[in-house]
Amino acid sequence: MSKAIGTPAPTSGTNSSGGASGGRDGILQAAVELIARDGFDGVRISDIAAHAGVSTALVHYHFTGRDRLLTDALAYSLTRAEARLEGRTHSAERQAPAERLADLVDFGLPLTHDDVLECRLWSELEIRSAGSGELTAALAELRRRVLAPLVAAVEDGLDCGDFRDCDPRDAATVAMALLDGLTNRLLTDPGALSLDDARRLAGRQFALAVGYRGELPFRPLPDAAPKPPAPPANRATPRRRAPRAPSRPTTP
Repeated sequence: MSKAIGTPAPTSGTNSSGGASGGRDGILQAAVELIARDGFDGVRISDIAAHAGVSTALVHYHFTGRDRLLTDALAYSLTRAEARLEGRTHSAERQAPAERLADLVDFGLPLTHDDVLECRLWSELEIRSAGSGELTAALAELRRRVLAPLVAAVEDGLDCGDFRDCDPRDAATVAMALLDGLTNRLLTDPGALSLDDARRLAGRQFALAVGYRGELPFRPLPDAAPKPPAPPANRATPRRRAPRAPSRPTTP
């Protein structure tokens, strides 16, 4: 593939001296879990600190603000997913373009609990990016990271003759859009579409898009992951302080 999968994107929250890197990873994991469960607006820095078992001061030390924490949490989640993909493909020596494309279909669908968390983070970032140039730029960079291995797999398939009559970037862009739509359907209306059906539909459309004769060679689906907790019903409701009791009138 054309990029170093598994290489974390640099972020402004990284401690250049290398200190407390374990604490930073713990904070990011806590942020991934809480933001995916409660939504970004439903999570406070103190919640993340408590979930990670660190002080709020340490969170502020590593991250310059809430927006930075959101983008870094998604980059962290995506980097771990990319590392899982690298281990999966390298261990099986699945280097043929059609095999890589099949694995990338699986990479784009919510197969595991971690995948579901990452998809919810994507949704949070997409919603919030409309009003922020920084978040829009971060989202564009993360999309490029996902698009690059798709483009590379299609290019290699064209070079070796397995694929034909397609533009690699166009095919990869359409593939991402289809995976986004199927993922949204799986998460918001799970009874209407099974994961196996979503994968079959994606594989069939990808094969047509790249001119591949046959079905993409998917590996067996992983065991069903435990269902993540549903977001609370009041996730969009801002936190409010309890009203203060009225003071007693003073006696003249």
